[in-house]
Amino acid sequence: MAARLRPFPFPINVGTDICQISRIYNILSSPRRIRFVNRVLAPEEVVRHDSRLKWPAASLKGDGDSERPRSDGQTDLWHTAAFVAGRFAAKEAAIKAHSHRRLTFHDVVIERRAEVGQRLGSGPPVARIKAAGGHGDDDSALVSISHDGDYATAVCVAHLDCAGEFARCRSRTRRKLPWGKKGGTYTRGIGMVARLRRRQESADVERRVDEG
Repeated sequence: MAARLRPFPFPINVGTDICQISRIYNILSSPRRIRFVNRVLAPEEVVRHDSRLKWPAASLKGDGDSERPRSDGQTDLWHTAAFVAGRFAAKEAAIKAHSHRRLTFHDVVIERRAEVGQRLGSGPPVARIKAAGGHGDDDSALVSISHDGDYATAVCVAHLDCAGEFARCRSRTRRKLPWGKKGGTYTRGIGMVARLRRRQESADVERRVDEG
């Protein structure tokens, strides 16, 4: 008989994603580039990285070749593609780590934390998860982005705020939104929070028994 499997003791979710840089490069070399960038990056990200997202028209290949470019203009475009691919992977990872919410690319903003003694935005990346409906504070999640050859990968570690989710569900119900009806999203959300709380309480009890 298999040993009993203990539940994971912490309310943490992990998401990961991988993106092919040459695929993004080909998109940025096509007429779809502006629409694609605006779909992936939030408006504040486009403004923040405006200089990085500008590339000369001469750098556009337009032949569908996925090999890494060698000319200066093409190299600049490749660096831009690598940056966008990293952001794409990071946002997909964050969306997977927050599966209890229906996030879009614009709900996730990848920015850099401020380190002690350093200027703002010079630290490692962090995912800002915008508050649902613009109510309350934004959440943060840990993000790691890596590039290797033709691929960009990202991992996101998110903390499930049980109390915060419960409060948001109650707030939505007080406003009597249509989805607050019995059997709707509110009911499912409360059930999810209750299950998370029971899992946390069970893990706490088991930990105290082990320590005792």
